[in-house]
Amino acid sequence: MIPNKDSVKGSDSLSAVIVSMVKGDHISIEVVHHDGAVLGTLFLSDVRNAIQSGREDDTAASLLDHRPELVAPHQFESLLKSEMFAILMNSLYDGVYVTDGKGVTLKVNKAYERITGIPAQAIIGMHMRDMEKAGYISRSISLEVIKQKKVVTRMQRLASGRNAMVSGTPSFNVHGEIEYVVSVVRDMTDLLNMQAELEGLKEQQAELERFVGKVDGTPIVAEDEKTVAFLATAKRVAQTTATVCLLGESGVGKTKAAAYIHEHSQRKDKPFVVVNCGAISETLIEAELFGYGPGAFTGALAKGKKGLIEAAHGGTLFLDEVGELPQGTQVKLLKVLDEHRFTPVGSTTEKRVDVRLLSATHQNLASLVKEGIMREDFYYRIAVVPLVIEPLRERPKEIDRLARFFLQELNSRYGRKVVLESDAFKALQKRQWPGNIRELKNVIDYVVATSPTPVIRASDLPQPFIQNEKQMPALTLKEAVFQLEQAMITKALADHRTTRKAAEALGISQAALVTKRKNYSFD
Repeated sequence: MIPNKDSVKGSDSLSAVIVSMVKGDHISIEVVHHDGAVLGTLFLSDVRNAIQSGREDDTAASLLDHRPELVAPHQFESLLKSEMFAILMNSLYDGVYVTDGKGVTLKVNKAYERITGIPAQAIIGMHMRDMEKAGYISRSISLEVIKQKKVVTRMQRLASGRNAMVSGTPSFNVHGEIEYVVSVVRDMTDLLNMQAELEGLKEQQAELERFVGKVDGTPIVAEDEKTVAFLATAKRVAQTTATVCLLGESGVGKTKAAAYIHEHSQRKDKPFVVVNCGAISETLIEAELFGYGPGAFTGALAKGKKGLIEAAHGGTLFLDEVGELPQGTQVKLLKVLDEHRFTPVGSTTEKRVDVRLLSATHQNLASLVKEGIMREDFYYRIAVVPLVIEPLRERPKEIDRLARFFLQELNSRYGRKVVLESDAFKALQKRQWPGNIRELKNVIDYVVATSPTPVIRASDLPQPFIQNEKQMPALTLKEAVFQLEQAMITKALADHRTTRKAAEALGISQAALVTKRKNYSFD
């Protein structure tokens, strides 16, 4: 607010005074005689006292006559020097900086010294322009307050490297002159670091959840072009009724892919029934798939039992390891696929069913046909759309992403905070992964469950990885420094709950720690 830009006449009403002060955004206004002589200065407090006293009919001149005794210049000087004021100032968490009306430093509190790292004795008596020249502050708020004659608030960069929100407030004497400027300095560094840390966590979470689709709330990682192309095809096929056979090595995620197809089909709200054909004995497979009637065989339930095919009615039946099916079962399944009918074991009553068949195998189905293990007609019927899932070694871009996802999942499950160092990730990258994604998850499960420390290095991985690590070439100086720095930061983050405490332990600023942690992609 800017005082004394306008004036009112002594004969003006209280309402006119209020209008003039509000219109000009003033905290004080001069009252002049009709001949132009200045009668005095009215402040907002005068207007407020008049309203509270019920003197709405007073003129500007009478407001001056009825005002209480005003503060004389320099009346607060003894207060600034008092012990009680010092105790009050030093009890505040925020910094307080007091200058006179010319910009000369009069007093600062302990919090200001803590925030800026500048001792009071070094700046008491120093003009704010000299403070700027000395590099203590980037731009003086006190000088801006003196210039604009109103409250000024802005961010300020301190010599300590910290960021502060500074709000300067003028204190006027009876003559409308600025006698003091009181600035409150709030350290915003921790808040800004927390904000940066939160943004970093959001970015890391977004990176972690970079996927094309979800199955049961679990992301399907798609970093490699082959995976992206596979999922695009699977999504298109899902919209049709074609039977799909998923081909790929054990552990590549065939069941997850089948669930992905189901969830993107028109049957997504219907049952998704998974049958591992290799896990059910040949003598029981038909009874499990087609069900059986009452007393169908010794040990059968008296009321009979509904089969898995019937349980999947309206939805999707997924036959994993379909190459393990006996030929007799293959014949019965052909009837289901072609005629949508089947007869339970030990029953004469035929049932109708509507299911979509998805299948998967790690075997070469064409070879099984040549060997007479699989019927040729069954082979052509289930493999209308064969989709090949590449092994994990052919998708190296996804190893890190999957490892981080499993690490997060298993840390949450076991209540741990295990992290992998860069050399451990390098060892994971070198692995051929014969067991594919399943093996990778088992390895992460092993280290999270068994590691006595929260920091996992390559040497902490199972034996095959240790051997790979010993075969690694010698590190360059830059690589060695990088790994040492990463290890120290990882340990500090594991030992301390907050980044501030971790930074103190490392002897670096919290901002530097947050930046380094983001660069090393710890989370």
